[in-house]
Amino acid sequence: GGAAAPPVVVTDEPLMNAAPRFLNALQHALDLRVRPADAMVCFTAEERLTEATRELARENPDAGFTFEPAGIRYGALPLAGFEAWPWSTTLVARGIYRLHVVPDPNPASVAAFLDLAAGLIPVDAPIPQDGLRWGGMRQQPDRPADDYPLDEAVAVTRQLFLAAERGEPLRRGDVAAVVAALECVLAGEYGPALPLLHGRSRGRYLPAHALNTALLGMRVADALHLGTDERRECGVAALLHDIGMARLPVQGGERFTSQDRARVRGHPLEGARLLLREGDTFEGAAIVSYEHHLRQDGTGYPRLNYPREPHLLSRIVAVVDAFDALLAPRNDRPGLDPAVALRDVERSAVTQFDPRIVAAFSEAVVQAAGRGQLSLTFRQD
Repeated sequence: GGAAAPPVVVTDEPLMNAAPRFLNALQHALDLRVRPADAMVCFTAEERLTEATRELARENPDAGFTFEPAGIRYGALPLAGFEAWPWSTTLVARGIYRLHVVPDPNPASVAAFLDLAAGLIPVDAPIPQDGLRWGGMRQQPDRPADDYPLDEAVAVTRQLFLAAERGEPLRRGDVAAVVAALECVLAGEYGPALPLLHGRSRGRYLPAHALNTALLGMRVADALHLGTDERRECGVAALLHDIGMARLPVQGGERFTSQDRARVRGHPLEGARLLLREGDTFEGAAIVSYEHHLRQDGTGYPRLNYPREPHLLSRIVAVVDAFDALLAPRNDRPGLDPAVALRDVERSAVTQFDPRIVAAFSEAVVQAAGRGQLSLTFRQD
């Protein structure tokens, strides 16, 4: 927030007269939340927002907004004059994708919503939605299997992991084909889609996680304005970053022992060794496999005698790998909502991740969510 709103153009639609007034009041109240301001000035702004909420609810009891980086929708229609509304991206980043008014708003709940939207309290704080009602990012857990656009890429990636498990060479053409499929998704007609996939068993999780990480990594490469070759190299490295996991024995039971954890911490080195056996074909991917669990503050694993800054692609993969892992359901917890997972990654910037990459990734995810291009498909095992 912070910038003044652009001039508002009110359309002739009879139900859109109060909507711009509500959004102007909301913006003013939010701007005051993030700037030093007199308490009475803030209270007055809250009162104006509460009254604007009542006015809009009287005019349209079903009034609802959808926030997108390209603009704001009011119901099914774009709200003219708010294409560059400064708080849209921030609200989506907080997990506030949709906003609805209520007929008799509770002023205290309106004030609490402002604190949440401005990032002053956690997004999962227990706030009654009797001032304003809001919803999070769209998820699609029940999409049919044949509706997932990258099924063939998943099958090829699964064969890559099976080859690694058996100690067979990785087929360079298969890797290139998967990356090409991801490029097609990113160059979609309606913008870069991020259709993510998850499954519980290792046979389903590892290929899906590899594919998700590659797709997200290539999207970040675009956000960082890397060249075509670097983006493809990022896709290859992200696709193969966890290939060492294929060489680990299948875990028995639901609890990890200390020996299990030690084996898992060895997967970056095992992956690098496996990839280097292919000659120079996957040399960049080997570096990323080795480094993707190293942290910005010099910790992480494998432990280095002389800590160094990881390669740029390793830093990209570290961010997207962590985000996708948080989305996946585990034995001890459900998968996180994308907004919550994104907030967790943002909290780890500086110490664990490269802040510049976290910022680019956050913007890419928010844009995809705002366009309805971020979706999660869960496969039952």
